[in-house]
Amino acid sequence: MKSKSIIGAALAAIFTLGVTTSCEDMFDIDSSRVIIENEHNLNSTADSAYTTLGILQSMRQIADRYVILGEVRGDLVEINEYTKTSLRNLSEFNFEEDNEYLNVRDYYAVINNCNYALAKIDTTLSRNNERVMVDEYAAILGIRAWTYLQLGINYGKVPYYTTPITTVEESEREYPELDMKGLAAELIPQLIPFVDYDLPIFVNQSNISQNVYPPLQLVLADLYLWSGDYANACATYLDYMTTHPHFNLQYGPAGNAEIFRGYMGLNGSSIQFMRSGNITGTVVMNWDPYLYYSSTTSAIGYENLAYITMESSSAQGTVSEVGSLFVSTDNTHPLNPSTYWQQLNKEQAYFTMGKTDDGSETTEYTVNTQVGDQRGKYYWREPMITTEANNSFEVYDKLTEYSIPDGANIECTTQQINIYRRSIVYLRAAEALNALANETQNDSLAVMSFNLLKDAYKVFFPNGHFLESDLRPAFIGVHARGCGDVRLDTVNYTLKPEAIALRLYNNPEQAVTFNDTINYIDELIIDELALEASLEGNRFGDLIRFAERRGEPEFLAKRVASRKGEGEMDNDLYNKLLDKTLWYLPLK
Repeated sequence: MKSKSIIGAALAAIFTLGVTTSCEDMFDIDSSRVIIENEHNLNSTADSAYTTLGILQSMRQIADRYVILGEVRGDLVEINEYTKTSLRNLSEFNFEEDNEYLNVRDYYAVINNCNYALAKIDTTLSRNNERVMVDEYAAILGIRAWTYLQLGINYGKVPYYTTPITTVEESEREYPELDMKGLAAELIPQLIPFVDYDLPIFVNQSNISQNVYPPLQLVLADLYLWSGDYANACATYLDYMTTHPHFNLQYGPAGNAEIFRGYMGLNGSSIQFMRSGNITGTVVMNWDPYLYYSSTTSAIGYENLAYITMESSSAQGTVSEVGSLFVSTDNTHPLNPSTYWQQLNKEQAYFTMGKTDDGSETTEYTVNTQVGDQRGKYYWREPMITTEANNSFEVYDKLTEYSIPDGANIECTTQQINIYRRSIVYLRAAEALNALANETQNDSLAVMSFNLLKDAYKVFFPNGHFLESDLRPAFIGVHARGCGDVRLDTVNYTLKPEAIALRLYNNPEQAVTFNDTINYIDELIIDELALEASLEGNRFGDLIRFAERRGEPEFLAKRVASRKGEGEMDNDLYNKLLDKTLWYLPLK
């Protein structure tokens, strides 16, 4: 389809003068409401705040698709008898013309609103010698770049424009169509000058947050990663993880505390469940921005770094359907965890640190091979409503909040779609490091990549630290979130040649090369992305990125075709997905 058809059929969604507070205020290119005062500038903080709010609300229209397009086409989700046709066709890579999830209109609504705001915001406006609207400008740049990134991931090659479309004539022009490398080449230079600016504080009733904006540094790092610039991707992810101002970790006993500003740990985020004889405690993780704590109970930060807010009822605005896709009280939800995903969880070993008689830790550990990854038990628990007076129930899903308003029926709502979390940054940094290690044949980079999975303390403090006993619990590897004290493992989760040979060749005696080590770490990372980040919308994009970087279409095809588990590969789907054009959605 021609770019002018895409844009023309999509929109010219611009904020009208003085009416900028909701998605209702955007208009269609074909609408009689195409009335723009082109000389209107956003030259006050109130103007820019209303405009930014309108853009944030327009992002709600693409929030569900972030999850649906990323998961339904991947290897972690299976359809069932309750799956509607549009989702079933996505899963089977049959892209019918009228599929409601394929329409690019809402993406370009966000982009065009950003274009209008960026063209109109007066960044020279100053107060007390400080430019007061640059933060809003930077935040909107980040939203536009993130939206183009999603278009590139899902559609492959898309129309690109940065000037606001305000007339029918403008909507009918031909616009260049760019692939991911082309988008990155355009967007990266736009973000770099603003990457160190603080994002504006978003105030909405009782909520005050910067997390409603995609962090520019992470969007920039993602663009580097997708474009194959692994050196800059590594530098940008690691810089964010070690210098970002809102990470403030405090350790040490009372009265003798040391503050590490900018260090992004994963403390408080391991998941454990009661299992007789093996695991003796329960630590839960809350996906609403959750203030978690160090071993000395000092607050160290939030798990979520950015999200799109949704309303709890249609009367209030845009609601999400995502929660009801994965969870229901009567097991009629249309999407299930894939057999492959369940098998992957069960295959993981859990490592328990030993204790001496006086209760202190030792370097000995127990390997629990029957327990599996604890995150799987946490993410996919089914509702179990009791008749007790307190209406307690066992239910959890990372995308859904639950309530029982009348004491009988459970209500599921999704009030935010997460787009960046701490562990996701760790895993993308690990991917970039391993790719750069392969590019430069640098084994130390490969070891750093592996340590972000196993023992991140070694990455943040390569020369050790006198407060190691306090710091180690905060800087766990991502795999430790579901598999315990994996840093102690010297046999299985290691870079030893026999472990690599067993994984890749099913023969621990097979000689291995440096390239084998790279591939082994890749396999661990893609597995960890499945174990840690299921249901969040990233999976199919992750598979595309790995397959493209490795030059192996079968890397993606084999995994997606094996949703039903070991020995049940769908050969027709496998052969179908060797055609990379089917990895991308048709523009409509």
